[in-house]
Amino acid sequence: MKRFFIALCFFLAFVSHAQIPERSNPPRLYNNFSKEFPNFLTDEQVIILENKLEAFSNETSNQICVVIVDDLNGMDASSFAIQLGNEWGVGKQKFDNGIVILIKPTGSAGGRDLFIAVGYGLEGAIPDLATKRIREEQMYPYLKNGDYFTALDKGTDVLMQLAKGEIDVKDYTRYGEAGDLKTAVLIVILVVILLIIIFRKKGGGGQTYSHGGRHIYWGSGLGGFSGGRGFGGGSSSGGWGGFGGGSFGGGGSGGKW
Repeated sequence: MKRFFIALCFFLAFVSHAQIPERSNPPRLYNNFSKEFPNFLTDEQVIILENKLEAFSNETSNQICVVIVDDLNGMDASSFAIQLGNEWGVGKQKFDNGIVILIKPTGSAGGRDLFIAVGYGLEGAIPDLATKRIREEQMYPYLKNGDYFTALDKGTDVLMQLAKGEIDVKDYTRYGEAGDLKTAVLIVILVVILLIIIFRKKGGGGQTYSHGGRHIYWGSGLGGFSGGRGFGGGSSSGGWGGFGGGSFGGGGSGGKW
């Protein structure tokens, strides 16, 4: 029985690992595994983005890894991105300062995935509310219009600025909190108005009021992954040292576009 349990554990670990694509060799910070969108970025855009991400890694040791896939293999975007970050070892082992931007461009409008996973060491500098605002303001509008490079360029710009402390994270996230508060206040006001109208109504036809909103999916992650593996090797430009063994535990957020 004990041997069966051990074998089952190994099998489950193997299946879980098989769901995540193998890292490119040599390792790269921009990775497109999509067969439906092989030209998600043009060759020129790939070079520009890769050089930008490599320069950021060399300058700060923080690493941003972009991954494009067609299928999440039965996983949710949060679990997929976090597990990939751990298995690839995005970020440095002692600092856990990696970021994974996962994009699944396949599917119909409103069913495509975007998740920004943040390593343990950067969760204070880039909290969930910050990744939410980046998705909504810097990435979704351009992704929906098919301008994928601008979405990644603007999204990574803000992530880099937050990681380096060039943007005050409290001010940046306060915007999102204020927006949520305004929405809540507006809903309360509308409900009060509706109740007043109902109680004052004296026969006859009534009026109907409605308030529509949009739902955003937040990825909380599983929090159970640890000890990502480090990988050496260079990049296409030869100036990047490779992944360093960073770990992820659930920081970040995701949604549909």
